[in-house]
Amino acid sequence: MTGKRSQQEALASLNQRLRAAAAVILHEVPAVTGDVTHDTGEVLSVLVDEVRRTLRADQTWLLAAAASGVLPLTDDVEDLLRAFELSERTADAGIALLRYARAAIDGTGVIDRRLVVVTDEVVVDVNYSAKNDKHTGIQRVTREVCPRWDAAHGVTLVVWSADQRSLRTLTAPERDRVLAWPAGSGRPAPERPRREDAATVTLVPWRSTVVLPEVAQGTTARPLAALAQYSGNRVVAIGYDTIPVVSSDLRPVGEADQFVGYLSVLKHSTRVAGISSSATAEFRGFADAVRAQGLPGPDVVEVQLAADAPSSGAPQDETAEPDTHGRPRVLCVGSHEVHKNHLAVLHAAEVLWREGLDFELVFMGGPGWYMHDYDERVGELTAAGRPLVNVSFVSDAELGALYRSARFTVFPSLHEGFGLPVAESLACGTPVVTTNYGSTAEIAERGGCLLVDPRDDDELTGCMRALLTDEELYRRLKAEATAFVPRTWDEYADELWDVLVVGAR
Repeated sequence: MTGKRSQQEALASLNQRLRAAAAVILHEVPAVTGDVTHDTGEVLSVLVDEVRRTLRADQTWLLAAAASGVLPLTDDVEDLLRAFELSERTADAGIALLRYARAAIDGTGVIDRRLVVVTDEVVVDVNYSAKNDKHTGIQRVTREVCPRWDAAHGVTLVVWSADQRSLRTLTAPERDRVLAWPAGSGRPAPERPRREDAATVTLVPWRSTVVLPEVAQGTTARPLAALAQYSGNRVVAIGYDTIPVVSSDLRPVGEADQFVGYLSVLKHSTRVAGISSSATAEFRGFADAVRAQGLPGPDVVEVQLAADAPSSGAPQDETAEPDTHGRPRVLCVGSHEVHKNHLAVLHAAEVLWREGLDFELVFMGGPGWYMHDYDERVGELTAAGRPLVNVSFVSDAELGALYRSARFTVFPSLHEGFGLPVAESLACGTPVVTTNYGSTAEIAERGGCLLVDPRDDDELTGCMRALLTDEELYRRLKAEATAFVPRTWDEYADELWDVLVVGAR
């Protein structure tokens, strides 16, 4: 009895999915008779016959999603197109489609997914930010941009299913993480009618704009690549950096392979918005390389990232004093990744402490992919009594107070797409020691910074020494930092919408 009921549920779900696709593919959808077996067979036959006639890739992509309940992969679409073209009868093409669907369903173990087709909407993939509490660069961008877009335009936020083969709308906690960060702050996310709440619902964009404000994680790049190439939707993205491939020696083993999968999505995308001139140049180089495959590649446009100060509304006289226990504070913001170069900062600080300079060094950032050397060195310096503080997670208000309480910040990263801590520090009126090339050098052109070769320990030590001891230099850089006019998140969100959504249509 249970098996028969499961079969009926699966058949009813297939019927619903096919009818959802038929509503946008067919001029006339077959009438419902009440016999689910007959209805399903009839709508399947009419759909397959239509797609065999047109041999349109977008219709094939949608039909594959309807038959299986998951988003198809590139090979799936290509195999079905060939099978449809070579099939002499509609029945043969239908069998090929059902065989594909059976294999896809067996792979996920979900037989009763329903389908919701959204047409002419802006669909934003916020998978990582919605499911995680991490709040560094990319997540900060997602959580600043999406609430503004949702309030001004109304967008459909989506995440990936556990099997990473289908999109769905967000649960209430997931919406809070994106639209009302920090989660649990008491700021409710805007209410918007939910199409479905069940995790077994697949949302399929059709004739829509799909926005990727995050880098594809896990295996989601595979269905995204097929979506970008075949679905007829416009896929657009924010281009942060190409660190996983250009600086793969500084990243975890395997990350480059995952990022290459993400690049397979971008090469079929419509537009990429680089967050800096340096990032834009990196993605334009990739777009140029794609043309060797006979593909146009994405249009790459620069939309410079915002540099608003965290908790910028707080009056200056309410922030912390510029020293701690009589010591000047040196602040280093960023997760403890190898390319952030924190070991060089620790080395420079120890040299200066041994010279007799008295200052507190504060690291603010979460754990990175390889922290053994960093943790070991921090332990040694702490055991030696050095004034060294590690802070893992703080609110935006606390981060703003840290920036303003510092004499200066240090950010000698080896490779950055933008360097948000540099811009945020300047927006808080605090000078910065930072890298003399790439995106951080772009930010430094506006003043308030000492530039350093991050691979030269002596140069880094010298710049930190100068800002601790040279009062004339410090006052000049402090004045320049105080005069820094930040680009607001409102400005960035508006320009990004115009470039990625309006401009890509």
